[in-house]
Amino acid sequence: MKLPVVDFSGVFDYMNLIVLLLGLVIILHLISKRFARKRVLKFGNFEILERVAERKIISSDIVPLLLRITSMFLIILLISGVYIVKEEYVSKADFVIAIDTSGSMLTQDYEPNRLEFVKQTCIETLRKLRNTKVGLVTFAGKAYIKLKPTTDMDEVIREIERIEFEQPGGTAIGDALIASQSLFEPGGRNKSIILITDGINNVGTNLTEAIRSINGSGIRIYAIGIGTRENRSISIPPELKGLNATAAKFPNLDVHALVDLANKTNGEYFIIDDRDSLRNAFESGLEYKRTRERQDLVLLLILAVVLLIEWGFEITKYRSLP
Repeated sequence: MKLPVVDFSGVFDYMNLIVLLLGLVIILHLISKRFARKRVLKFGNFEILERVAERKIISSDIVPLLLRITSMFLIILLISGVYIVKEEYVSKADFVIAIDTSGSMLTQDYEPNRLEFVKQTCIETLRKLRNTKVGLVTFAGKAYIKLKPTTDMDEVIREIERIEFEQPGGTAIGDALIASQSLFEPGGRNKSIILITDGINNVGTNLTEAIRSINGSGIRIYAIGIGTRENRSISIPPELKGLNATAAKFPNLDVHALVDLANKTNGEYFIIDDRDSLRNAFESGLEYKRTRERQDLVLLLILAVVLLIEWGFEITKYRSLP
């Protein structure tokens, strides 16, 4: 993500006014300095007054002049408007992330395993996201609602960090979709479910019923299948032994079912095999947007500080008379 930049484009519309006012400030400053000198002359010799006051009567006053010029420039900025321009990801819809936490997600073909790999990539993407409601569901042999949709991205990230392998065994994709659907409020923005799994729906609600329910709500499904394209030997973690897990059958993705889910809900399907492809799959539901925030409050605060400093100079060492 690019760093924010300051947009001064509106200032150029007031260039004539800026030149006029800054020139006026300098002229008034020189006039006031001349009057101060005349007032001092009434008291007699400069050298005598300076010895009595132990300082110069007509001091070098470049600092007050610069402060006044700065104050005037800040006023012009307030009139013209200064904006902070940021480029950030904004979701096209509120969404629920449904993450497979069955035993097969502990397979170590990703570092350190599939589940941790998915969690880390989710968090990386969510840190870029603003002004979007995100909910969280996990599923193994049953579905678990972890978090209702919220714009508090820190809370979403904390909940993702807590995700661990869950039981009972199995992969209840249909139940996860129904649970995710239940978290959305009617109306409002578009809604999407980001489904991440490495398995086959083998427990709970069948996918035909889940699709039928979701089709009436206008929710889109972004189905992300995680796995390795090649059928190669993989070490199976001890946690998988004796459970209803599918890591021993590899590759174990039900590609047809996931494609069907995406197609019938106007969503998209992705099969990922590295971090970049998972990140790209996530960001397919996002758009890069430029936002502009006016900075009047910041400028007013700076102006107040500058005026206070100038006032402090005025009542102390930069007075015309001792």
